[in-house]
Amino acid sequence: MLIRKTTPEDVPLLPAVESAADEAFLTLPELAWVARDGGWSEDEHRKRINDGYSIVAVDEQNSPVGFLIAERRGSESHIQGLAVARAIQGRGVGRALLNRAIADAQKEGVTAMTLTTFRNVPWNQPFYERAGFRVLEESELDARLKAVLLAEAAHGFAYDTRCALRLSLAQRQP
Repeated sequence: MLIRKTTPEDVPLLPAVESAADEAFLTLPELAWVARDGGWSEDEHRKRINDGYSIVAVDEQNSPVGFLIAERRGSESHIQGLAVARAIQGRGVGRALLNRAIADAQKEGVTAMTLTTFRNVPWNQPFYERAGFRVLEESELDARLKAVLLAEAAHGFAYDTRCALRLSLAQRQP
């Protein structure tokens, strides 16, 4: 599996990758609506290529099967999305994308990575914890992460089902 920077030619294929990834939510009746909620638009993906961070995992035909997008916030990087097509989930593609993003962030002098995700969904909170991320308590949330969680709640995600996580890169070996 090759991980590389996202190109403009990849963009039209990324919404289908995310849609395929979200099919996993159909196995959780209380979150099945997420599979039909839509995702990142092509314009949003183009913005991450130009103004943020965007990488893809590609198959033998150089076609995207997964992606990770992030945005730099001061000395931190915030992961906004990680998606792997349902047909290849569980094969280490998500981990490879995450590891590449962490390595790239360290090279750029990023001190920490953050994200928000579902609590207690096996491929969400536990996945990131296994990678070294730590769930932040409500009292540890800065204004930016609080705002992200509140915006997600306004979009329909129950606040108590979500969490923010942080990975400190300051002490981590590249």
